[in-house]
This record gives sequence, structure tokens and C-alpha cells, in this order.
Amino acid sequence: MDQVESFKAKFLRGVVRLLSILPLPVVQMVGSLIGNCSWLLNGRSAKVTRRNLELCFPGLEESERRNLARRSMVETGKTFAEMGKAWLSPTQVALGYIKGVTEELNVNAAIAKGNGVITIVPHLGNWEVLNLYAAKRFPLHVLYQPPKITELEDYIRNARTRMGTKMYPTDRRGVAAMYEALRNGEVIGVLPDQEPPLSAGIFAPFFGIDALTATLISKLAQKTGAKVICAYAKRLPKGKGFEIVIKKAEKEIYSEDLQQSVTALNKTIENCVSEAVAQYQWEYKRFKKGWNGKTGYYNF
Repeated sequence: MDQVESFKAKFLRGVVRLLSILPLPVVQMVGSLIGNCSWLLNGRSAKVTRRNLELCFPGLEESERRNLARRSMVETGKTFAEMGKAWLSPTQVALGYIKGVTEELNVNAAIAKGNGVITIVPHLGNWEVLNLYAAKRFPLHVLYQPPKITELEDYIRNARTRMGTKMYPTDRRGVAAMYEALRNGEVIGVLPDQEPPLSAGIFAPFFGIDALTATLISKLAQKTGAKVICAYAKRLPKGKGFEIVIKKAEKEIYSEDLQQSVTALNKTIENCVSEAVAQYQWEYKRFKKGWNGKTGYYNF
């Protein structure tokens, strides 16, 4: 088993290295090929993507949903292919791919108030590029989950922290580090759209479907008074680079009512996803758990 994992790790490192030296438009063409192949093979990712879009966009015609699903697979392929550019390119080269910033909230002014800033980072666009931008601009702290191939953990950590990002595991120590960073008036990043354990989440609508949603962001906001924003790196057409988009969170996210706050969290994510629907990672089983156990949505 170790030999198999070692081969996978070496192979993936080699692919990432190769893609890092190719021009961005070529890298995205490779990503498109990966996404189209994944779509045509009709594996788990394609099936989950179609099911999630059926649940979230019931008003679309079937042909529209299939087209959107395929585009989503292509965009996810691009995200994978772009890892080398974000991880291994010289920092100024990587930052040069950012062609603009749209900022609804003055983040520097929010930091100056001393309560810190919580950044909601959905799986939208290219979050690796967003990490580089944010770490260059602010003291940044993020939670992470170790990769399934354990041999890649140091490799990925080194790539993601090269601009100064501080990373913590998703455990009590990591959560404590998030509180400490906010108390110091710094910026944290939290992935909001993965299904948490039942003990760490509550159900709230996401595109009209009840989704088990983590309460961490709401609790951090309640206890620290930090500002909450949602940010993503939107992929521009024809390999032209990325636009950083920073949006205000829904105001109800600051509510002391946890249900209302978590509902506002999901609405905030929806607002961002709606601006680039195909660039959202729809192949994640977001609605696997329901009020009475597993939903059965993904029993293909």
C-alpha cells in the first residue's frame, strides 16, 4: 500500500511541476480536457454534480442543467490544473495572474477596528490564487484538512504557506488559533461548504435545500465581533487570469440567533456562487445528511 501511495505522490508532484511551467492558457486547456474526460466517463463526480444541480436549480430545463454540469466539471478541471501555477510559480508571477479586485468592504478599515476579519472561502473559482493574494495583503490564518495521500501533506503545506499563511488542523487547537488571530485583529479564512459532524453543525437552506452547515463561523463572529466577508478568485475567460471578489456577508450573520446566523452564512455563499455558478465545486456531496439520517440523494 505504501508503494502505491508513493507512486501516486510522485506522479502528482510531477504533474503539478509540469503544469507549473506551461503558460496559463495552455494549463487551462489541459484542465478543460481533464474536466471533459471526467464528464464523458460519467463517474461519481459527474453524477454528484448533476444531482446537486437538479436539487438546487429545479427550474432549469434538463438541457440547461446538463450544459451547466459539464461546464462545472471543466472549471473544476481547470482548478486542478492551475495548482502548479499557484504553488510553484515565482510569487510575483503568480500574483500577476490577478487582473483586478472588486471589494465591497474596505478590509483594511475593518482590520483597523481591531476585531479581526473572518473570510468565508467557498469552493468557488481558484481558492489557491485567493490564498496568495490574501497572504500578501494581510496576516492570514486558515484551517485545513490533511490530504488523503499523507506523503503530500508537507508538500502542500509548504506551497500554501510560502507567502506567510499560517495553517492549522481542523481540531480544537486550530479553532483556538482562529480565536487568537481574531483577538489580535488579524484575518482568518474558513471553508464554509463542507459537511461537518452533526455535533458541529445545524441544518440551514442552501439554494433551497436543507444542508448540514458548520456553526463555527457564526460562533466566531458572535464571540469576537469580527467583520465577516466572502471572497473568491473568479476565473476570467480565455486564460486572462483572475479577478479577486470580496463581498460583504449578509447582515443577519451577526445575529445572536444561531439558526438565523447560519442561514445568513449560506445565503452569503449563494450570493457569491450565483455570480459564477459553473465555477463552484458542485461534485461535493453537500446534502448527504438530512434531518433523519442520510438523504439518499446520492444513491446512484
